[in-house]
Amino acid sequence: MIMGYTHTEAENFITYIAPIIQREGFARGYRVVSTVIAQAIVEGACGKSGLAKKYHNHFGLKCGAAWIKAKKPCVNLKTNEEYTPGKLTSINDWFRVYADDPQGVAGYYDFISTSRYANLKEAKDYRQFAEFLKKDGYATSSTYVNNLCDKVTRYGLTKWDEGTKYFPRYDGAGESIVNALDTLNIDSSFSNRKKIYNANFNGLYVGAAGQNTAILNLLKQGILIMP
Repeated sequence: MIMGYTHTEAENFITYIAPIIQREGFARGYRVVSTVIAQAIVEGACGKSGLAKKYHNHFGLKCGAAWIKAKKPCVNLKTNEEYTPGKLTSINDWFRVYADDPQGVAGYYDFISTSRYANLKEAKDYRQFAEFLKKDGYATSSTYVNNLCDKVTRYGLTKWDEGTKYFPRYDGAGESIVNALDTLNIDSSFSNRKKIYNANFNGLYVGAAGQNTAILNLLKQGILIMP
């Protein structure tokens, strides 16, 4: 059962768990760790869920056949899965058990080190990391990506990522990316917008309205990454 937590409890948990996640993530070649911190908040309710508190599994990691075959420690607990969008199904499943939190974090990175999650090392930012997790099948929740991204922005978790810099937030009411960039004294030329787009999204930038709107939306949120 996932319990609630206060903002203060979340901040205290982040202060504790983020350095552990950052150290392990950077050592393994990952540069986006903010989404992983958000996962620990969401999956383990800031360390308050039974799985996180008692068994040091902050990421809802299930045992799987290989884990069970190796006779590694497991615990059977009730959980909810969203096999059908908007409908939760309560089941019992086997989850991994770790000796302490650092081992639990290391176990998470062991889990995503398989070819199935290889794209995570290529993620350019926290949102793409979250989208890859969902695409790769890490969770069944239809709101998983937005939930993780909400935690990242709410608690300012991008400061734990390596080398990530963001443009200032645009608070204007305009809907033109060129005008918004000009207002912030940022080069609004096509060539620079192309660089900005490539730093934040996949695909070829052609100056299409939808692409400019996507850039503007991130700029308004204060999460537009500098190239």
